Amino acid sequence: MTEVVSSPPVARRITHAELVHRPGERVLAARVLELLGCAVVDRGGHWFTARVEPTEDGYTTNVLYASEVTPEQWAFETALSAQIASDREFAAVAETWVTRLRERPQYSFHFGMRLASREALERVVADIVAAGDSDPELAGRIAVSGVYRPEDPNAATDTMMQVFVHTDVLACGLLTLGQHIELQWHVPK
Repeated sequence: MTEVVSSPPVARRITHAELVHRPGERVLAARVLELLGCAVVDRGGHWFTARVEPTEDGYTTNVLYASEVTPEQWAFETALSAQIASDREFAAVAETWVTRLRERPQYSFHFGMRLASREALERVVADIVAAGDSDPELAGRIAVSGVYRPEDPNAATDTMMQVFVHTDVLACGLLTLGQHIELQWHVPK
């Protein structure tokens, strides 16, 4: 009789998030993910990969993929941008919503990444602020929307620091609206 050996169960986890970028902005999209502290690997092909934890070498968990937006999505986004630019009422509604998203990023669509230390998070934030202010390709296209330190009165909790980054270079949805990415550091117990 053959003994059946069971493998340990695989924990449930998020495997990846799929991001899109504008036509011709593959290299810029990779730079944004590197600013966030990810290790980018581009082997050509449809998408490139960014490992959320740079020291891990797997490609099946804890990764972000990025590819050029499809022609159909790009056509929709172009039409949406034209509508916003030409219709004052629509533009006002869109601006109100986008303003709300940026003022209260914790209540917007976003995904989060945990960093190992407060110092590492502060370094990433400084790099993002510098790029958003002075990098010729990223100025105005990446910014810190909110910083919530555990000791701040407006923090969601006293157990972690949250930093929300907004960019229109990459998105899990519409590039026209941009993407919030939450960076976290958890206070040691």
